[in-house]
Parts: sequence; C-alpha cells; structure tokens
Amino acid sequence: MKVNLKFLASIREIVGAHEIQFEINPGSTVESLLEVLESRFGAEFKEAVGKPFEDKNPKIMFIVNGRDIDFLKGPRTELKEGDTVVLIPPVAGG
Repeated sequence: MKVNLKFLASIREIVGAHEIQFEINPGSTVESLLEVLESRFGAEFKEAVGKPFEDKNPKIMFIVNGRDIDFLKGPRTELKEGDTVVLIPPVAGG
C-alpha cells in the first residue's frame, strides 16, 4: 500500500525531496515506517531523527493526516492506504 510522505527542513535536504509516495506493507505503523526510512536513507537520516520514541526531547515529530501521533496511538499508530505522514523537526523560538 502507498502512503504520502512529506519532509520539512533538514530532513528534506537529507532525503532530497519535499514529498514522496512510499510503498509500505499493510499493517505498518509509524514506528515500522521509521525503521524502513532509516534503512533507505542511511546514517545521516538516522542521526537527524535520533530516537524520537525514546528521547525526552525528540528531534522529529510525526504528523499523520494532520494529527500529531501523540494524540493517536503514538509510534503504534497504524497507517492506511493514502495516509499523509509529515516528518517535521520541532520548531522553537520567540
């Protein structure tokens, strides 16, 4: 099944695209998607995202269909055909 991935800021530069359509297995979760992305995009990607499901201050957030996964099922949020997943580094400033 296919999902739409959008990458912002430094992640977009590493991936080399703002948006891609990505093939995943049925039943995939945000957590399993991250594992596949780390494998596909390598060490620089892995370093840029860190351990978002373990770190107190994660380097990246996941938004699925406009909702932060923290308000869904977290890393176990199951993805469906046509979902849009946005990977975004947290924004800070004032």
